[in-house]
Parts: sequence; structure tokens; C-alpha cells
Amino acid sequence: MLLENEKDAKALLNFSVKMARMMMSYGAEVYRVEDTVYRVLVSHRNIDTVNVLVTYSFVIITFIYEDSNMTAMRRISAADNDLEKISLINDLSRQMVSGQIEDIHSAFEKLNEIKAMKPYGDWVKIAALTISAPFFALMFYGTFKDSLFSFAIMAIEAYFLIYATKLKVLDHLSNFIGAFIATVLPSLAAQYFFIENPASITIVGLIPLVPGVQITNSVRDFMAGDYMSGMIGTLSAVFVGTTIALGVLLGLRLV
Repeated sequence: MLLENEKDAKALLNFSVKMARMMMSYGAEVYRVEDTVYRVLVSHRNIDTVNVLVTYSFVIITFIYEDSNMTAMRRISAADNDLEKISLINDLSRQMVSGQIEDIHSAFEKLNEIKAMKPYGDWVKIAALTISAPFFALMFYGTFKDSLFSFAIMAIEAYFLIYATKLKVLDHLSNFIGAFIATVLPSLAAQYFFIENPASITIVGLIPLVPGVQITNSVRDFMAGDYMSGMIGTLSAVFVGTTIALGVLLGLRLV
């Protein structure tokens, strides 16, 4: 593909930083984002010296078009993980590289369509978490009665986590309170009802808080040789794990 003028070059630059920012905010690993954006840019034959730098906090993209150095930077804001949107953006990038989409403005429209897609509703998320909870409780050697209590406790915790996100509560604080809820409620239930294994209910309540995607992405970045991004992701996951541990510890102390 060829860029016709400087206006198209600026549009491609804006498209690239927007695509990278969206992928990172939806939970993609750094290596995937850099590789995707780089492939899209080098598919345009009349731009040179493409450089893409992505971290968990910002993205910088620069290239040369007709002896003009073009650079853009955007700060990345956190959002809910959305693997479906990451997959759709990957498909869009492949269509651009293969030449199925040659007009940058058409690509922009498709990217905006992906961004505008509505995620699953709050009640769907709560239902998914609560329905899965009893099965996980049984997996961790809980009884049938324990699984019923895990259903109710997960519903309370899921409701809190979703609306804490809406109220823009700090992630570490919401994880701390979520771990506290997951520890205190099973312990209280064990005091007034016959629950054989309250620990199984607590473990189930901690599962939604574990930063599994972030840990996986960090390992992937290490394997790709991006040690800085891997270290940042690992440290972030360690801080999340620490807040979860503190919430559990406080809950055990109080009950």
C-alpha cells in the first residue's frame, strides 16, 4: 500500500496510536501490540524507519514519510480486559497488511466500530461469576452446602467489584476490600451455619481478584525479550497480590 499525501500519513499515525492504545487497555501483551502496529505500518511502502515503543503507561510511534519525521504519543488508561475486541483488532490489522483494506479512513471506521461495541452487561457478569462459584467450591473440596454459600457470597462480592469499577475506586483498594469480603463472609457463615470447608469458599472469592492475564502477559513479554515490560507487569501483579493478601489477613484477624 502507498500513502498518497501527508494528510494520509498523519491519519495512519493517529490510527496506529489509537489501535495500540485500545489493545493495551483491553489487556493485550506488549509484544503483541508492538508487533501488530509495526506490521501495519511497514505494509505501507513509502514510509521508512518505523519505530514502535509500547509500555503499560504510554505508546510512542514514529516513522519517516517523504523526509518528514512523524511522531505521536498517547497515554494508556486502564480498562476492563476484553479478549474479543483484541481479536477483532488483530483481524483488522491482518486485513490491512494483506491489502483487503487499503483506505485508512475505512480502517478508522472499523476501529471505531470495534470500540463502540458494548461489553457484556453488569448482570451478565454477576450471573457468570455466581453460577461458576459453586463448581469451583466443589473443586476445592467443599461440600454441596458450601457450594450454595459460595454462590451467595460470590454474588455479593461480584456486585461490589462491578460497582466499585463504575465508581472509579482505586484498583488496589477494590482488590483489598474484595479479598476482605471473600474472607469475612465465609468465616461468619461458618460460625452460624454448619460449613465444613469455609476455606474453599474463600478461595473461590479470591479467584476473580487474581491478575492472571497480567501475569501471563508478563511471561510472554519476558519470552519475547522485552524485559522492561515484563518487569513492570510482574511488579504490578505482585502489588495486586500483596493487596489481596492484606485483605485476607485483615479478615482473618477480625473474625
